[in-house]
Amino acid sequence: MPVWVWVLCVLGAVLMAALFYSLWYERRVAKAFPPAGQFVEVAGARLHYVEAAPQGGGTGVPIVLIHGASGNLRDFLVSIFPALALKHRVIAFDRPGHGWSGRTALKNVHDPAVQARLIRDALLKLGVEKAVVLGHSWGGAVAAAYALHFPQNLEGVLVLSGATHPWEGGVAWYHGVAGVPLLGPAFVRLFAVLAGQFLTPAGVAGNFWPDAAPEGYAQSMGLALLFRLKTFLANSADTRNLKGHLKEQSKRYGEIDVPLLIMTGNRDRTVSAKIHSYVLHEAVPGSELIKLKGTGHMPHHARGDLVVEAVSRLATSGDVRPGLWEVEAE
Repeated sequence: MPVWVWVLCVLGAVLMAALFYSLWYERRVAKAFPPAGQFVEVAGARLHYVEAAPQGGGTGVPIVLIHGASGNLRDFLVSIFPALALKHRVIAFDRPGHGWSGRTALKNVHDPAVQARLIRDALLKLGVEKAVVLGHSWGGAVAAAYALHFPQNLEGVLVLSGATHPWEGGVAWYHGVAGVPLLGPAFVRLFAVLAGQFLTPAGVAGNFWPDAAPEGYAQSMGLALLFRLKTFLANSADTRNLKGHLKEQSKRYGEIDVPLLIMTGNRDRTVSAKIHSYVLHEAVPGSELIKLKGTGHMPHHARGDLVVEAVSRLATSGDVRPGLWEVEAE
């Protein structure tokens, strides 16, 4: 038998093994990290959310938590959600296509403004007419869009390490590959699942730097949910389209007329504070910027007490302290 035939046979066997492993992996992950909350249907998709409140309903307006790229609502469940729920009604959402939320067929669902509308509509179905919205990282773009489009439904907004402005350069190459018809899903199914597991420890450490990631973070927040086919494709679509959406959205930030609190770590190398948070503060008169010195991209873990205090203040009084406030490292 010619050598090239042997090569093709071996390659075919490897690809089949990768395919079966990927399918098995998805089933295992779904069993290990089942939905933690309930579902509400909007625009033909079921959005997954977790809700908690103290007896009596809590003080102030409800607090809504919106996670970033590559994540899901469990990131809040293992950080600030429990502390907030001691005093407030708190609702954390899986963004459309992430965690256990479905991806709607709406055009441009990767637009932060579209996702803001879907979450707003879900909240109205849950009886929440007014809330404070906290958006972290990619979710910060959703929170900013919420402030632009639905101020009547807001008591205030906290943009936490938020991606709010276009940046130089592009995104990781694999997000582009994932968007190619036919090739993208095959690439994710055959390679991304395996590669993602090997690269997860370094990715988590880099996202938290210079802070240390909590012990067992990837497991506790269900990071493995990202490496399911539909979730990975949704995350890649969000990521590669974000810069274009922010180019247009950021032109309107001067119109924001709700209490806006911005919080960022000045050592954040995932979402640059200088490109995003500082510029957003300059664009919105009366906004409050809290700069956490020595902190990276995950303040809700590294400085959770400060994040809880800030968003609780918004929910209770809607007050912001205009200007820049620096907080020294612990």
